[in-house]
Amino acid sequence: MFEPISDNMALSQKIVSQISDAIISGRLNSGDRLPTERALAKEFQVSRTAIRDAIKILSGRGLLDVRHGVGIFVAHHSENGGEIVWNFTDEKLRDVFEIRKALETEAAYLAAIRRDDAHLSRLRDVLWNAKQHQDSLTVLNERDAQFHVAIAEASQNYLLVRVMWTLLDVLTDSRQASLNIPHRAQASLGEHEAIFDAIARQDPETARLAMLAHLESVERSVITGRTSTEEGLTASDNLQSS
Repeated sequence: MFEPISDNMALSQKIVSQISDAIISGRLNSGDRLPTERALAKEFQVSRTAIRDAIKILSGRGLLDVRHGVGIFVAHHSENGGEIVWNFTDEKLRDVFEIRKALETEAAYLAAIRRDDAHLSRLRDVLWNAKQHQDSLTVLNERDAQFHVAIAEASQNYLLVRVMWTLLDVLTDSRQASLNIPHRAQASLGEHEAIFDAIARQDPETARLAMLAHLESVERSVITGRTSTEEGLTASDNLQSS
């Protein structure tokens, strides 16, 4: 399931990234049991110390549940969290995006100040991979989540990372729906590039503004997606009743 770690740079962080990606992509689901520390060390080709450090980080972020004497499990998240958004009123959606704007603009600001080469490499890899899969909305949705989590990680504020996971879990379906809107996926890629460039240049204020512009654009797309869906259902109901 995992790839060997080929260098000594930030071993635990690279392990964290691979396991996080497996959870985001659905290769690991809530309640799944991970291999033992020994087996993970063999699979990643690293020391058990690096594995323990990574597990400690992931457990602290609420992604893994370590049950001593039992095993390591993917933590349980709220069931059908992504579906909640379609039951939100516009006011509730506003609340979600107000929180995202408050937290993610600050995450981008801090990332531009605190990021290191490993964080920058991670962001660059996610962007590059997204560009290679522009015809797959499923992959783009995964890379979108990975990009936002990677920015939170680059901020080096673990609470921001945990909150990001919660928000992205709630908004899974809405992000997928927004990417289905014509040109939305391409727009997101361009907006992500602007955020990345500012973080790479270590320009915190530009990073903050680029993230704000991106989230406002996504918010409009989500509302458009909801409106289109509701109009389609209304038209269908009218046809059936006529």
